[in-house]
Amino acid sequence: MLRLEKISKTFGEIAAVKDLSLEIEEGETFVLLGPTGAGKTTTLKMTAGLLEPDGGSVFIENKDVTAVPPAFRDVSFVFEAYNLFPIYNVYDNIAFALRSKLFQVDGAEIGRRIGAVSKDLHITQLLERKTATLSGGETQRVALARALVRQARLNLFDEPLSNLDLKLREELRVEFKELHKKYHSTIFYVTHDHDSAVSIADRIGILNEGVIHQIDTPEELIANPNSVTVASIINSPAINIIDCSLEGKSLILNHKTRLFELGPGVVDAIRKRTGDTEFQIGIKPRSIRLRKDKAGLSFTTKVLHTEFQGYNKVINVDLFGANLRILTNEKVHLKYGDTVDINFSRKEVLLFTKKDGKRVAY
Repeated sequence: MLRLEKISKTFGEIAAVKDLSLEIEEGETFVLLGPTGAGKTTTLKMTAGLLEPDGGSVFIENKDVTAVPPAFRDVSFVFEAYNLFPIYNVYDNIAFALRSKLFQVDGAEIGRRIGAVSKDLHITQLLERKTATLSGGETQRVALARALVRQARLNLFDEPLSNLDLKLREELRVEFKELHKKYHSTIFYVTHDHDSAVSIADRIGILNEGVIHQIDTPEELIANPNSVTVASIINSPAINIIDCSLEGKSLILNHKTRLFELGPGVVDAIRKRTGDTEFQIGIKPRSIRLRKDKAGLSFTTKVLHTEFQGYNKVINVDLFGANLRILTNEKVHLKYGDTVDINFSRKEVLLFTKKDGKRVAY
């Protein structure tokens, strides 16, 4: 459906997007996930034709549209700021594109489409209101309606939920999935919000500093990140990254404490492949348990502080000078300075080279 081939964009001395390639299948919800400044919106605007790439090509349904104006690409675009017209009411905002010379949809069909999409988005009662009177959630729904009523082959969404409070984001993520099923549209969605990405995506592309680092399903990215960058972006709460070194056959934390021993053949293979002795390990907060267990790796740590996240807690502990975050829903009452036993499985420990952050199998 959509194919981007080595597209690039530079603003002055800043390379916003660097030789980016990806493919999105028809009917798929594809999410580009990355931090602020990663190049997400720039990529989306080049897809829409709102920005011209410095290099590379954009294909929609196997047609090269790199030089085709935005109006003729059969795409809709929901901006982060929504960009509704304040001089029109909700009905006229939704109808705006359909009334243009390009589409020239007759009034009866416009009314039918707006009636259907307004019902789906629960905004029928808002159609006569001015946009200035809408709440954030209502404004977002109107922006979605304006995109869906177009019935475009490709829908582009630029952080559409980022301006909403947590409760509204959760509600609209559920509705978003239901709308996608009903309209069978192809969606290219960019966001920095991990929860939005993993809840709506069929596949996710991890973007950082203008470079795609890995593309896969949410489940596979979480289980098998190929780098520290991917592991850090795809996990929430953030994955624990701790320096370690390979000394003899053992991984040593912060040059102080033995973590576990590797087999001789594994050590030789790692040294031959990387030539390194300095590494980093990654441990997901949800993989750590608050107890000792002979079947895993157990340590005694000191509590630093606790963060409350709804029904869960994130407990920060000191592990030999490293700050380790533990996600738990256990009813524990811990304060600064308390000692607590922790345990995690060896198979949950991810190993990365410190030099370039690449994943190392062991």
